[in-house]
Amino acid sequence: MNNDTVQAWVYDTTNKNKLVGTINVPRGSQLLVGQTYIKPADGLYGTPRFDEEQLRWFGMTKEEWQKTDYLNGGKESIQPSPQQQMMASLMKTNADLQRQVKLQATVNATMMKSIAELKSEAK
Repeated sequence: MNNDTVQAWVYDTTNKNKLVGTINVPRGSQLLVGQTYIKPADGLYGTPRFDEEQLRWFGMTKEEWQKTDYLNGGKESIQPSPQQQMMASLMKTNADLQRQVKLQATVNATMMKSIAELKSEAK
């Protein structure tokens, strides 16, 4: 960027004034709708948005941003509650126990059949 141009920030007025990029414009230019000379503050997380009334950028806190799935378009992550995690664990344990009961029933049936066969041979 040379001394004859300055950087302007471009935001999408049709999508909550979200930052879409920057452009270089001649110094002193009249900006178009959706453009500003105001630089977003450092430390904003997510996609910054421009408040045209307050003439400032705002974004999410680090904590809010970490709660979102920023690798999937910023949609909020659905984290299971501790109760949901405990319920899932109990359901898994229950399914494992049901499998063991079925296996034990098969073993018992096989043993009973073998015992019956041995008894009939012994007669």
